Amino acid sequence: MFDLGKRLRRNALVGALVLGPFGVLVLLGSITNNVDGPAAARVFSGIFGAALVCVVVLIALLWPVISRPQQLVLEHTGIRWHDPRGRPFTIRWQELAGVEVHRKWTPSRFGRSSARVRVDLYPAGHDFPRRHPELEHLLRGGETQPHYRLSLGPNKTAATIVDEGLQRFQPRLRQEIREENQHPSAR
Repeated sequence: MFDLGKRLRRNALVGALVLGPFGVLVLLGSITNNVDGPAAARVFSGIFGAALVCVVVLIALLWPVISRPQQLVLEHTGIRWHDPRGRPFTIRWQELAGVEVHRKWTPSRFGRSSARVRVDLYPAGHDFPRRHPELEHLLRGGETQPHYRLSLGPNKTAATIVDEGLQRFQPRLRQEIREENQHPSAR
């Protein structure tokens, strides 16, 4: 199982816990005239504190969206996308002719490399679109072989997790991870 929202939830929670108290302190400091310097410094600190508090309020308002579960589950019966508020689906392994995992490396920023990961699902039969209309938004029909593309976002470990799941449950469908671009440390 790979949880797409785990990193986002953690980052949003840590950001809110750090920015919230800091923003409140800066805002209170400017309101109670505890800022040294000219009046412009007090106004600037008030605006800055209010902006930090607004970010925390925005995180709180968007928490239902941020915290929603989005999971890719690979199990002995097939592959399942668990998204209660989105478009969930389940595909049996027998319905697939192949599964490719792609990892596209992006230039490192601040010393940390990142990669976008996607999973391409190749249907085994021509009646697959009829049996799975919920996957229409993932269809890539303009390429040499029509397939369904599921983006797992910027998480370099997702490719390894999905590949290990494929190797465990359905090695006949598994293909090697397709690396696009070169890993920054391999240059």
